[in-house]
Amino acid sequence: MEIALFRRGSSTDGSVEHSPGGLSADDLRRLVELERGQRALLQTAYAETVAALARALESKDSGTGAHSQRVQRYALELADEVAPELLDDRSMEYGFLLHDVGKIGIPDSVLRKPAPLDDGERRLMETHTVLGERMLEDLALLRGEGLRVVRSHHERWDGSGYPDGLAGTEIPLSARIFAVADALDAMTNDRPYRSAGTWQGAAEQIALGASLQFDPDVVEAFRAREFALRRLSQEIDAEEPALIAH
Repeated sequence: MEIALFRRGSSTDGSVEHSPGGLSADDLRRLVELERGQRALLQTAYAETVAALARALESKDSGTGAHSQRVQRYALELADEVAPELLDDRSMEYGFLLHDVGKIGIPDSVLRKPAPLDDGERRLMETHTVLGERMLEDLALLRGEGLRVVRSHHERWDGSGYPDGLAGTEIPLSARIFAVADALDAMTNDRPYRSAGTWQGAAEQIALGASLQFDPDVVEAFRAREFALRRLSQEIDAEEPALIAH
C-alpha cells in the first residue's frame, strides 16, 4: 500500500509530515534505521555462528580451530585480485569457512591418520565435499557461491579432481580461487602425516601447478598478491593462539 506524506508548509493542512497510519516522517525514518540495525545484528550473529561451527569442525579434523580462518582470509585476498565482484556474494565468505563441513561424517581414524590414506580411505575422504553440500543446501546464507565452494574446492584444472571431474572454467571461479588458498595453507602448516613446509616451497609448488591443478589466472593473482598474503600469514600466526582459544 502506498504511503502518502504531507509536508509541513504545504497547501494541504499545514500539519507535520504523516502517513495514514498516524506515523510522522521522523517516526518512519527511525523505524527504517531500527530495521537496518536489526538486520546488521542478524548478519553478525550469522557470521559468528558460522565461525564457531568452522572452529569446532576444524578441531575434529586437525586439533586446531585456525585453518578455516586462514584459508578464508587468503581466499578473500585472492578473490579481490581475480574477481572483486565475487566479494558482493556473502555466501562465498561463509563457504570459505565451511568448506570442509562434510568431514563431520568422516571417521577420526581417517581424518587423523598419521600416514597417507589407502585407496578405500581416500575414496571415503573424497565424499566430504558432497556430504558438505547436502548438509548446507537448505541454508539460505550458503546459497550461491558458498555451496559451489563446498562442493567443488577439490576439483582440478586438468579435470582429475573430485567429486565431478570438472575441468578448466567448468569449475566455479570461487572454488578455483579457494583451491589455491587451501593448498597454500596445507603446504605451510603441519598435517597428521607430515610437517609444515616453507612459504617459498609452497609458492614454487603453486607455480608448478598452474594449468594442472590450478587455474593459471589464479596463480597469477597469487604472484601479484604474494607479499600481501605473506603479511597476512604473519598476522595470522600472531593471532593464532586467540583464534584457537576463541
